[in-house]
Amino acid sequence: MLHQALAVRPDAASFGRLGTLLRGMGRLEEAAAVYEAWLRAEPDNPIARHLLAACAGKAVGTRASDAFVTREFDEFADTFDEVLRRLEYRAPALVATALRRIEGEPRAALDIMDAGCGTGLLAAYLRPYARRLIGVDLSPNMLRKAAERAAYDELVAAELTAYLGATPRAFDILAASDTLVYFGDLSAVLAAAGGSLRPGGRLFFTLERAQAAEGAGYRLHADGRYMHVERYVRGALAQAGFEPIDVEQAFLRREGESYVEGLVVAARAGGVAGTAQ
Repeated sequence: MLHQALAVRPDAASFGRLGTLLRGMGRLEEAAAVYEAWLRAEPDNPIARHLLAACAGKAVGTRASDAFVTREFDEFADTFDEVLRRLEYRAPALVATALRRIEGEPRAALDIMDAGCGTGLLAAYLRPYARRLIGVDLSPNMLRKAAERAAYDELVAAELTAYLGATPRAFDILAASDTLVYFGDLSAVLAAAGGSLRPGGRLFFTLERAQAAEGAGYRLHADGRYMHVERYVRGALAQAGFEPIDVEQAFLRREGESYVEGLVVAARAGGVAGTAQ
């Protein structure tokens, strides 16, 4: 019925729902056909383009486009927290556990960036450690929701790699909860993170774990998020000048009857550790 309705009256929300349904059933060729039809109806739609690449395995980029991330999360912002609650989303709590294990008791003495802050689900965990807490995200609607938590000293609408590159030696801690899943190739963003951290600064982030990936060490899942092999992550950290502190496996959230396996990563930037400025 939905196929027939779309043939008569193409509608972005209906294309999205049908594609999601087919992906969830493992019918990726049919999902790809839906995204192709969506693109014919809306040739400039970045969500349709990204999900077509994810399902068809063709024209896959090394990271999600800014346009995809902005539009996807602008449309998701109002329901984001409730949807993730239903999915038993654990990534912020996992980052917080790693932070506490390595940093110890909070002293409100550190300059911290919440990278890809979304609606601010990580903020409550970071705030006790922060002298200054900055949230950065591409989505204005997500930043609007984050502002309602009144936990940040500043919220910035910016692409993450560019913002990191523009803030040299500005932070003691960078934390990213399910942000780097929209990067396949981690080299540029990790290099920028290393430059934005002070010597000895710490980086905490989550990724979705791939058991194997051909060639590059990462792959784009049909849901539009990248998955990474642990060996690749360790190599990318080393190339960017980080010393891995800990790389743990953990479940990030529920998807249907199963759980998504992830990596919780803690690393230290090169140089001699110093105190907050």
